Amino acid sequence: MTRDVYLTFAVRNLPPGTTAKDVHDHITRKHRSARPVVGSLIWEPNRRALQTIVTIRRSADWKCKVVREEIKHRIFRPGRPETDVRESNIDVDDEFLGVTTVAEHENAQFDMYFIHGLGGHAFTTWCNDTAVPQMWPKDFFPDNVEAKPRDPNDPTGARLAGRFSIVGYHANALTSWSATMTIEKAAQELLTHLSVDRPEGCKRPMFFACHSLGGLVTCQALIHALHEDSKRPGQQEGYKKVFFQDGECLVKGIFFFGTPFAGSRLALVSSVLVKVFGGNGELIDSLKHKSDQLGDIVGKFNQILSHPETKIPILLSYEKHPMRGVGFVTDHNSAVSSFDAETIGIDGDHRSMVKFATAHEMSYRLVAEKMIRYIQRSLSSSGYAASTRPEKASLVDEAPEKRSFPIAVPRRTDATDSGKSLPPYPSPPPSISPPPYESSWSFTGDIKGSPKTLDSPTWPLPFRPEPEAEVVGIMPKPESPVQPAAAPIKFSDLVQTQENGKEDHNKLTRLRMFDTVFILDDTGSMAETYDEAGARSRWSDLIESLRYTVDIVCRYDKDGVDVHFLCSDDMDKSGITNGQEVMDLLNEVEPDEIGGGTYISQQLWGILSSYLDRFEEWKVWMKERPRSKGPKVEKPKMLNLIIVTDGAADDKEDVENVIVEAAKRLDKLGALPYQVGIQFLQIGKDEDAAQWLNKLDDSLKAKHDVRDIVDTRPWDHPKEIDKPLQERLVQILLGAIDRSQDGNDTVEV
Repeated sequence: MTRDVYLTFAVRNLPPGTTAKDVHDHITRKHRSARPVVGSLIWEPNRRALQTIVTIRRSADWKCKVVREEIKHRIFRPGRPETDVRESNIDVDDEFLGVTTVAEHENAQFDMYFIHGLGGHAFTTWCNDTAVPQMWPKDFFPDNVEAKPRDPNDPTGARLAGRFSIVGYHANALTSWSATMTIEKAAQELLTHLSVDRPEGCKRPMFFACHSLGGLVTCQALIHALHEDSKRPGQQEGYKKVFFQDGECLVKGIFFFGTPFAGSRLALVSSVLVKVFGGNGELIDSLKHKSDQLGDIVGKFNQILSHPETKIPILLSYEKHPMRGVGFVTDHNSAVSSFDAETIGIDGDHRSMVKFATAHEMSYRLVAEKMIRYIQRSLSSSGYAASTRPEKASLVDEAPEKRSFPIAVPRRTDATDSGKSLPPYPSPPPSISPPPYESSWSFTGDIKGSPKTLDSPTWPLPFRPEPEAEVVGIMPKPESPVQPAAAPIKFSDLVQTQENGKEDHNKLTRLRMFDTVFILDDTGSMAETYDEAGARSRWSDLIESLRYTVDIVCRYDKDGVDVHFLCSDDMDKSGITNGQEVMDLLNEVEPDEIGGGTYISQQLWGILSSYLDRFEEWKVWMKERPRSKGPKVEKPKMLNLIIVTDGAADDKEDVENVIVEAAKRLDKLGALPYQVGIQFLQIGKDEDAAQWLNKLDDSLKAKHDVRDIVDTRPWDHPKEIDKPLQERLVQILLGAIDRSQDGNDTVEV
């Protein structure tokens, strides 16, 4: 049986009043077998005509193209036109160059642009490769966005609403037309498209999702528009208005998918192909590992990110699997090491990391959840209206609209005085000399030019963000000086003793076999207090629970415990070897001031998937060890994951799915029964949360026919250190990794 071929194209210049049925009928009058699927009708930027996305299918590619060409040359007439325009010559385009809006909510509050990479395509880059094309920025993501409240602290309030567009530019390095395209020229093309798409004076916040080279193009575009050292000063003022108005940067978030900030070693191979077959050698050379041009882009974009008026939140994602026959196109270091930002690994290779087949796919759900949270934070905190923004200290006496931007962004090594103008940019180096790259790869490419160096390390540029302005939230920061951190309860005061007075910690010595990892809930719900005076809150109880546990786990985990936060992930820390260091870290963190719900699955999935990848790598190495010529793979210790939370999760189903998938993977790998344990320690007395936590403990094994890797315990404020408390601490620390401790003492309802 011949497999159907699909072709997707944009249909533009449709008269007002056109319906999806009109477009469908227009195609099927002559090509009934094309079976067109017509998307929503969306206004073009000029608001005078409509556009839509159509997918057809035929038995051969050439037949699809015949349909496309014939549609172009036929007059289109809507069934019930709403204006005097009763017919039109429609435009049909399957290259998707420029901006194409693929979905739009009524009264959109923000714009999101999806930027493809080298050799990519504005539409198909984001489509699955199997069966009927599914394009998540059009088919899944808008629905997920609309289902969420704009203000996460008001679940019944107004919904999020956005406008979702793809942007196409010439980016095939092996085509003759693109033979002269460079990152700078592609950025110029992007700026032109955005300036046409955004009405003059538009103040809607902007978000960007960028795959591979698209991330570098977006960075370069922002440098042209916002950086003092723009190479296009004559055009900068016009472009600046697209991104910056009334003293506010309109770019509220950028999501990078596999962007090679430190270059791609695949460029070395591609440069050979270009020399043989022709094409754009200059563009390929710019992507070679740690090229001069990439160093310049990273350095300037880092300066933009550190400026007080352009602190753009960014999310860095990396591919977790190599491409068959190619390897990693963008390795982990190149994707995430150039900026101090949140990172997430995606379960796919360089191409498939942005191709999701369904809205239920775990990788998609986690990516979408993370992106939506960034959007909520931005819109709920600023409202994006100038009148709602807190006033900022003026950097100079001039009004923002009269000054060149960005003014005097400090170098990373410069100390600044808030009472003075910031020092000017250093002269941007024509190239940056990176330190030797420590990797198992061998780098044989040449870096051209005569490198100059900055006073500070340059690859990646060190990131020292300016102090954040205080935001009033559920638990406002005290005006008084920060109090010293509480001290942990000493190990010697907590361990059980035998009748002869000797320490009895034989049970606890089991912790030596495990890496202990904490996930701490610092979401808004943890700020809730128990009494009118507000002296005791869920957050204070969380800190109290850590006082009683950290010294014990630090004593046994010789390579240090890891601490992760649900919100303040920039404060995550690994390899902590003493309890006081954990308490000091907690002293610097407060529950999320903006709110935004309790989402556990993202951190849980990230930690579990990373651990299971390492465990699987070791298993493969052990199997192939007799004939393996590669380096030895160290066996990872078993994992004891302790999640301290009130249990009021907003992603309960996702958490369950993550746990079940991890248990299935452990079974498939033939892991030991206690290879991974997940201990939930509930803070507070939320009954619904307690029931859900008990379900995780008691029901998943039977429901899904998987191993039991979960234990749940309540935290009760201790009145004294006695034997019952000592026994409870043993149950908390060992409950998920020692079934003799997994009794009936689950969370009380």
